[in-house]
Amino acid sequence: MPSTAAEHDRAVAAVSHVPHLLASALAGHAANDPLALTLGAGSFRDGTRVAASRPALTAAMCGGNATATKTALDAMIADLQAASAALDGTDPIAALEPWLTPGAEARLAWPPTAGEPQRLPVDAKALRDLGRAGGWITAVAEDHRSVTAVFPHST
Repeated sequence: MPSTAAEHDRAVAAVSHVPHLLASALAGHAANDPLALTLGAGSFRDGTRVAASRPALTAAMCGGNATATKTALDAMIADLQAASAALDGTDPIAALEPWLTPGAEARLAWPPTAGEPQRLPVDAKALRDLGRAGGWITAVAEDHRSVTAVFPHST
């Protein structure tokens, strides 16, 4: 995905670095609860897979992108605090459903599907616009003056 360094750092903090931190927290909380570890199934397995990464690698990844990772982590903490508040309400089921809906819809729509291929010039603005829209390059012309790219299919 073509992007600026800052855009890349922000995006990977949200979809890679913070999930590593969340996975480690989830695994760490369950570590001292033998019953929880015995009952752990697919959601625990899937939610903690990256917690098995080497801690030094995860620390370097997150620490090397500390500003963007902290911003993304703070946003995640705020979202989790909203879920906690929903659980404190008089009808936690009704309060949680609208909180859960955007995440469910985002996950059901992932990964994005490709729209129609387009030819784009090898131009910084055009390529950054492609990346910002979540598009990707599928081929480079022989003369390297243009690329074939796809934008995500809009629903």
